[in-house]
Amino acid sequence: MFRHLSTLMAASFFVNLANAAITTMVGVFVARNGGTQAELSLIAAAYSLGFALGCLATPTQAARIGIIRVFAAAAAVATISIIGMDMADSALSWAALRFVMGASIAAVLAVSDTWINQSAPSGSRGKVIAAYSIVLGLASTVSQLVFLWMGNDADQLVLVFAILMNLSVVVIATTPAAQPEVKRPTGKAGALSLPSVSAGVGSFASGFTVAAMISIVPFYLTTSGVPVGQVAMVIMTIYLGRLLFQWPIGALSDKFDRRLVMAGLTLPILLFAVTLIALGPQEGKYLMGENGQIWKVVALVASLAIGASIYPMYSVASALAFDRAEEGRLITVSTTLLVIYSAGSISGPLAVMGLTPVFGDNALPVAFIAVNATLIGVALLRSRQVEAPEETVTARVIPVGSLEMVQTAGKIAEAEVEALAKEQGSAQVDEPQQEPAA
Repeated sequence: MFRHLSTLMAASFFVNLANAAITTMVGVFVARNGGTQAELSLIAAAYSLGFALGCLATPTQAARIGIIRVFAAAAAVATISIIGMDMADSALSWAALRFVMGASIAAVLAVSDTWINQSAPSGSRGKVIAAYSIVLGLASTVSQLVFLWMGNDADQLVLVFAILMNLSVVVIATTPAAQPEVKRPTGKAGALSLPSVSAGVGSFASGFTVAAMISIVPFYLTTSGVPVGQVAMVIMTIYLGRLLFQWPIGALSDKFDRRLVMAGLTLPILLFAVTLIALGPQEGKYLMGENGQIWKVVALVASLAIGASIYPMYSVASALAFDRAEEGRLITVSTTLLVIYSAGSISGPLAVMGLTPVFGDNALPVAFIAVNATLIGVALLRSRQVEAPEETVTARVIPVGSLEMVQTAGKIAEAEVEALAKEQGSAQVDEPQQEPAA
């Protein structure tokens, strides 16, 4: 099974590698060209909005024209967007291109996940999905090696990223794996449902912090005089923190009150924000000064801790919501969390943009403090007012991003439909047959 899906995983690897590298490059490029933090925030928010809309629109398109065509078309559009970014010279044009790219990347990854889930046999689906998740995580981590290799010339590799994106089209078009059929979404669209206030705030805070951190921190460090290679190391270590700590923190939340675990996960972010405010615009001097090596180690440890908190936070919040979800309402809870996480992803960069005229370079840490302090307050208050649920789901299998949430929503919907069909079938079997009239 792994052999048949290896080409699909390879194609997804190329897409995620190029996208993660572009995300870092955008911050560096805007900083070098005299752009402002507000302009970068607008670009980042446009990408998050495009990604969210792409997640919602992809299932219908895949059912209409097929998975391979959606993958190829979306990857081609992403390639065009990357080339267009090399030609564009304004923040608005970059924002428009990143919006299109966000929708395209969402489509590519969504159909890849659908393909893998439907092709993998039930007996080994968990292993296949785990391998796929590792491939995507490694792609994000490896993407930063480009900047370590090229250093200050890394922003000249836009066309290389476009080539990587286009390679995915070649790989997917020549795969021997059979394309699964995708049915049009069916069922009633229920109202939004949020059984846990803490889960909603945690989902929002995670989306808010992830989007702002990954998109704006490269700009922030570059304007402080930090070399591109060091910027890449910071981002790569954040991704590594997600890979290493997603499972342990999920397991931890299975043993303790998830609300308190979420509150604890905010501490590395708050410490990071306070440190940025205390150092002011001196980050570059500390990293490049006499004690630069010591500060570099501190920065990498801090990045690892941040990656271990901002991504698992969404997993814990999702698990908390599913703990309290009623039977038959899982799909609406799943959709609600998607909307909230996406709203946070869009609001994070926009909030930084709005705070910049007032707080200047401290807009990013101030935004982090406001959102995560709110999460702590809500989590502690609710833990005193409402007891933790006695029965819990396993947090380790809860998705860690808006895309994964969309995919999980589809699986939950399918499971609910199957369960309903079984109940109706058993009811018909149990119903006593009427005797024919004499």
